[in-house]
Amino acid sequence: MLSTTETVNWSIPGSGLPEKRRRGVFLSYARTDEDVAASVRERLRKNAPDIHIQQDRLILEGGVGWWKQIENAIDSVEFLVLVLTASSIQSGMVRKEWRYARQQGVCVYPVKGAPDAQLRFSSLPRWMRKAHFYDLDKEWDTFIAHLRRGCDAPRVPFTAPDLPPHFVPRTHEFKKLKDLLLSPDRKEPVAITTALAGAGGFGKTTLATALCHDEEIMECFDDGILWVTLGQAPNVLNGLASIYAALSGERPNFAGVEDARNQVAERLGERACLLVIDDVWDTAHLGPFLHGGPSCARLFTTRKAVIAGSAERVDVDEMRDAEAVAMFTSAAPGVDVKSTRELA
Repeated sequence: MLSTTETVNWSIPGSGLPEKRRRGVFLSYARTDEDVAASVRERLRKNAPDIHIQQDRLILEGGVGWWKQIENAIDSVEFLVLVLTASSIQSGMVRKEWRYARQQGVCVYPVKGAPDAQLRFSSLPRWMRKAHFYDLDKEWDTFIAHLRRGCDAPRVPFTAPDLPPHFVPRTHEFKKLKDLLLSPDRKEPVAITTALAGAGGFGKTTLATALCHDEEIMECFDDGILWVTLGQAPNVLNGLASIYAALSGERPNFAGVEDARNQVAERLGERACLLVIDDVWDTAHLGPFLHGGPSCARLFTTRKAVIAGSAERVDVDEMRDAEAVAMFTSAAPGVDVKSTRELA
């Protein structure tokens, strides 16, 4: 896969539009679609002379910190223009680019780079199936007008932690949990409250983390995946504030937990988010995170089965023998295997 930053600067005399920190377009495409992407660039140069395109391919093809350079490029623009073909749909790197762009509040504009019959729209992520696909042969003027108008897209946050080293899947529990959160065809999220319950050290947090990083989960909960850790003596207000900040990019001063709870609920609105509340010890601490967001799913982990209440519950017990052996054998020499087990 190959990407290139297309930095587009424009001036609209008399428009009254304010200056924005982000300017321009990041063009995302699969390596095999170089010719298709080149034709989009050339058409911009030829037919939209007011738009300046600056290509920075040499920097992006450098060896050290290559993905970081991609992130920096996407951070600097308003739009990611996705050249949609069968190849780009299958490209893991293109997928990573559009996912990162949405997390940063960058507008993603898919443009058709192949006939409809080759695009297999039903295989696309849920959010993209609802998006407008620009046919540049028919909608060129509209496409350019929308670029000039500017971008106003909500952030799609992802705040789950990374998977730990030597991660070993818990296949049985994982499937049971995933079946609760997704529709049978794996194309729609289910707004449900679920609980992972089990003693400390049995892998609840790691299982929840693995779920957040699952491709189908990320695609179905396409308005964001949010994570907050509580513990025995949590700062609930800070936890709510962190969720609000992830959704809005702002961190206001709240009058108290109730105020924060209500404002978070308002921000969640009708979004299809997955909210993970890790390490819950008290139902009173959990309550504020269950408010609002009727299209959201909640998953919480707890050592106390009684806290699960009416939530759909998946019990997490000791690893099966094969899983335990896999954990031991996956640990590198000199690594304390116990340290690879989660402690919540």
